[in-house]
Amino acid sequence: MSFYGSRYFGDIVHGELGKDLFRYHGFVMMVAVAVLAFVMYMGCVILFTKYSYRHFLNRQRLEFWWTIVPMLLLVGLWFPSMINLYYMEEVKRPRWNFKAIGKQWYWSYEFCRNLDAPASSESAESISCYTIDSYMEDQQETFSKGGYRLLDVDNRMVAPADVQMTAFVSSSDVLHSFSLPKLLLKVDAIPGRINRLPMKASQCSIIYGQCSEICGVNHSFMPIVIEFIPEKYFVMWLEALN
Repeated sequence: MSFYGSRYFGDIVHGELGKDLFRYHGFVMMVAVAVLAFVMYMGCVILFTKYSYRHFLNRQRLEFWWTIVPMLLLVGLWFPSMINLYYMEEVKRPRWNFKAIGKQWYWSYEFCRNLDAPASSESAESISCYTIDSYMEDQQETFSKGGYRLLDVDNRMVAPADVQMTAFVSSSDVLHSFSLPKLLLKVDAIPGRINRLPMKASQCSIIYGQCSEICGVNHSFMPIVIEFIPEKYFVMWLEALN
């Protein structure tokens, strides 16, 4: 979740994938700092010491190593990156399916239970689907409730936490982009096409996002808010809607 006065990025709630990406980014930063420090050190040695190598015409051994070492570093960065990339695209057997449809300038959500997956309870078997429209909340009402400016909506999408879901994203008019940074989710909403991505929040939380594709005059007023709650309460909420 987001908090006022925070000086840090919010915690990623994607679970194992978020931890893997966090470790990978730390590894990349470590390699980048090491390379920068080595290059600066060698530059100082060459320029400011009495030993000068500027007059050497060639050094085959040196050329060999400054070709091989960068290649090994790039392969070391490429391999875990490809593993994470394919893991992000892996779609496991979801229990719920959720569709976000971008419209000028609001989001329409459809949430359905996957009939091929076992239901979490008997009451969940009777749940089929629900649809809501989510507009940006009036700013005066947002301020009165202590909400976030330009980020709160009148109807939050509610979803079960710690449950595997599949997100289907499309658009009914122009290009949009469904973006939830703390869920590591960003997918284009394209008219006439449905993009699919796995989605799972590892804990109960309220996730904020926005449309990340210029889509018209009110592009800045298309916030996304998803509230993740325990699945049993989510089913009770659906029953109350029905």
